[in-house]
Order: sequence, then C-alpha cells, then structure tokens
Amino acid sequence: MARRSPIDIIAVIIIAVRSGNRKRTHIMYEANLNWSQLNAYLDYMKEKGLIDYNDDGSVSITNKGITFLELYQKLVQILSD
Repeated sequence: MARRSPIDIIAVIIIAVRSGNRKRTHIMYEANLNWSQLNAYLDYMKEKGLIDYNDDGSVSITNKGITFLELYQKLVQILSD
C-alpha cells in the first residue's frame, strides 16, 4: 500500500467526520491512524479552521472543512482523468 500524503489523511478525517459529529476513537479507526497521529492531525485541522470540537468531546466539520473536501475531490478527479 502506498503511503498517504498529509492532505489525503486530512481528507479521510473530514470524510469520517462528515457523517455527523464523531468521537475521536471512531475517527481514529476510520482513518487508520494511531492515537498520537490522530491528535496531531486534529490539532492542526482545528488550528486551520477545518474542524471544531464540541462540548461532548465529539468533532464536527466546519464550512471551511467542507470547502476543503470539495476542492480535494475535484483535484483527485482532475488527476485521475
């Protein structure tokens, strides 16, 4: 299996969160990351405004995160043609 780029991993995390507010453990398994990797990515994504943390500890996607995912998917489509 090829190594994933950080942008690919961020997209996978956003896809995992997109279905609704998600707990970190669920995101960790869906994104196939270990706990420290997940927290590093989530902190970075929070800093960039792609996600928010909720009072119950779950993670939700922001409008900026949705825009990122849309642009990422368009880029993947362009590169696959």
